[in-house]
Amino acid sequence: MNKKGFVLVESIVVLVVVAFSVAILIASYGVITRKIKEKENYDKASDKYLLYAISQLGADETCNYSSKGSKTDKCELEEFSATSVSCRTTKVGDMMEDCEKVFKYLNIKHLYVVKDIRKELNSLNVQTDYNNKDYTNGMIEYMKTLKKCADENKYVNGVYQNNNKDNAVCNNPIKYMIGEFERQGTYYYAAIEL
Repeated sequence: MNKKGFVLVESIVVLVVVAFSVAILIASYGVITRKIKEKENYDKASDKYLLYAISQLGADETCNYSSKGSKTDKCELEEFSATSVSCRTTKVGDMMEDCEKVFKYLNIKHLYVVKDIRKELNSLNVQTDYNNKDYTNGMIEYMKTLKKCADENKYVNGVYQNNNKDNAVCNNPIKYMIGEFERQGTYYYAAIEL
């Protein structure tokens, strides 16, 4: 009688260990496949160089894709969202003669200049339309992978500040030009710092 009880307990323990191992394996598989997809569709060198070339269209000796403020000589970054239809009304339209043709020829679906990624993502979480930008789900997922703050992990007044947390304050947000490209039905994403 004791041997039958031991075999039952042993079987239950083995089943629990196997179930736990399978659950960990499935969770790891999801993370690995997501990372592989990111490598395939995020930050291709050709897309980053294209964004760099576009960003240089709006650059001069003092400003990089910015316009000088009316009261000071400092540059103010102009945020915008552009598609092939709306690019004429943005800074890109000022720099290119026919931005619609450029967008279509280079497969640019959306082009964004964003001052503060954290603020953009937080505004999407509270269901507001920050700056009337129309982010796709893929763009939102890509924006989550970008570094949000230039002064991360600093000591302020002797206290360690980790600005990777959503509730932390970022004194120096990173400004990005972000592009969404569509080639043969697949979307690709790239960003450069401005």
